[in-house]
Amino acid sequence: MAFGKWTLKPALAPLLAVGSLVVLTWASYAWVKQRQLDELHRTLDSRAELYAASIGGALNKYEFLPLAVAQSDAVAQLLEQPSADKVTQINAYLVDMNRRAGAFAVYVLDDKGTTLASSNWQDRSSYVGVNYGFRPYFKDAIAGGIGRFYGIGASTFEAGYFISQPVQRNGRIIGIVAAKVNLDWIEQSWRTPGAGEQIWVKDANGVLILATTPAFKFKTLAPLSPAAKNDISAQRQFLQENLPILPHRLRRQFADGASVMTLERPQTGDTPALSGSADYLAVNRALGPLQWQITVLAELDQVNEAASNAAIAAALGWALLLLALMYARQRRRRIDDKLNAQQTLARAYEQLEIKVEQRTADLVHANGRLQAEVAERERAEQTLRYAQAELVQSGKLAAIGQMAAGVTHELNQPLAALQTFSDNAKVFLARGRIDDALDNLSTISDLVKRLGYVTSQLKGFARRSDDARKPVSVRQAFAQTMLQIRTRKNSQRLTLHESWLEDDIIVLCNAIGLEQVFTNLITNAMDAVPESEPVQIWFQVRREGSLAVLHITDNGPGIPLASLDKIFDPFYTTKEHGLGLGLSISAGILRAAGSALAVRNRSAQEGGGAQFTITLSCDPGERDEGNI
Repeated sequence: MAFGKWTLKPALAPLLAVGSLVVLTWASYAWVKQRQLDELHRTLDSRAELYAASIGGALNKYEFLPLAVAQSDAVAQLLEQPSADKVTQINAYLVDMNRRAGAFAVYVLDDKGTTLASSNWQDRSSYVGVNYGFRPYFKDAIAGGIGRFYGIGASTFEAGYFISQPVQRNGRIIGIVAAKVNLDWIEQSWRTPGAGEQIWVKDANGVLILATTPAFKFKTLAPLSPAAKNDISAQRQFLQENLPILPHRLRRQFADGASVMTLERPQTGDTPALSGSADYLAVNRALGPLQWQITVLAELDQVNEAASNAAIAAALGWALLLLALMYARQRRRRIDDKLNAQQTLARAYEQLEIKVEQRTADLVHANGRLQAEVAERERAEQTLRYAQAELVQSGKLAAIGQMAAGVTHELNQPLAALQTFSDNAKVFLARGRIDDALDNLSTISDLVKRLGYVTSQLKGFARRSDDARKPVSVRQAFAQTMLQIRTRKNSQRLTLHESWLEDDIIVLCNAIGLEQVFTNLITNAMDAVPESEPVQIWFQVRREGSLAVLHITDNGPGIPLASLDKIFDPFYTTKEHGLGLGLSISAGILRAAGSALAVRNRSAQEGGGAQFTITLSCDPGERDEGNI
């Protein structure tokens, strides 16, 4: 086999071809498998983060329950002076509290660990009279801390998450209040039909306490240390469970704690039986104050299949390339034979002279054509320069039209409010109500300032506004907005639900610009709800570190999915008569303040409708004053 002047021995050519085929196939398989594995790793990372956040939120919402009961004077009186009447009273109180909170049980223990009252006092597995002094959640709470513990109930034989708080009176701890939460619903939410993932949660000792596959629960991935065995036995955490090791084989370990392991594949359906084995990618995330760890696993069948397909494709491609090289080699031989059969050198000289003469004539002709093409190109360049000048003029006219449309859109609502307040002022003056007239004139002055701000936005095409990040009160800006909204037609349809923090939040934005953003979002929500239905708008303010997060939610039909990515584009609208500038201008105001505006559709479980989220930077001066 020869390539040009490089000749291989006939015996080495097949070996080289086979060797290169094997190397290429293996390299393609390894490269595609690693890429697929990295992509799956990133996907499982985000899903593990999501599951960890959902479980943490589910556990945190029950933290208040024992704390709220511990503040009850009646519970303290029961612990200080127990009596049958007080036990009956507290049992009823705990039943009511548990019904509202939705926990498994809420109960009160004295300072020795004996249960005095419980929400399940009427059940056969009632906690009343049972001593739980051996449980860690009792020991932690009686020592003055918050008790957290997961284990199988000694009375109900049902696993759950226990939270406890001390009851303090006159500087001493007289008992504790504990709540048990059943976490089976979390496992049920993981067991969706067709899901290809395995999820489990390990406690600090490495015991699987939650798992998608019921057969994996209360097993470990490694032998327990003697200290862990003693703690579990002393706490009676899993009662009589012997905590066997889950059969598995570790294939690969990553630097971030993820791994590839072989596990028995669960059968379809609800049966716990296992059949066959499969390789899984496992990604871990820390969870909660109890040093739990959530693991999300996904089968690698699709990864291996993609790598195999890539290896097959590479092998077929290399085989086709070898055939093409063989064909080229045969063709080269035929060309060499034709070259050897050419005429003698003398005739070749004669033919060469004839060809030179012909080529000279061709060059003269080509030169004439080239000069004609140069002249034609010069005329085309003149035409192009004229077209470019016309295009620049058209762009200027289009920009003026867009700015005029934007100013018209933003001036309509303040002008309507000016008309309403000026008419009211005349009526107040006619009736002698001077103070009310002055209030209306003050409002008119604010609206005129807002009109000035809208028109001044035209300067933003040439330079950045220097007042885009000024301290402004969110509560005051929202109040000014609602004063104008209430002047709109059919504003009586609007029902507003406000959720404010105890202290006002001062953010960095243009004050009139922030009012303009509120006005656009609320009027859009009112327009989205049919006129025959009431308008419900929820306004919520919360603080996350140095940021203020504002949610504006409506009960409308939401934003069409096809419009979500384009809703903030200029001149894009879903209204029949809209200009499509309100949301674009609002987003521009917030961008100038270094902030952001986002939108999403709420799910049916959340109540539906659209939710806009505004993220603003808080005034650093306000934070400094709060720290003094």
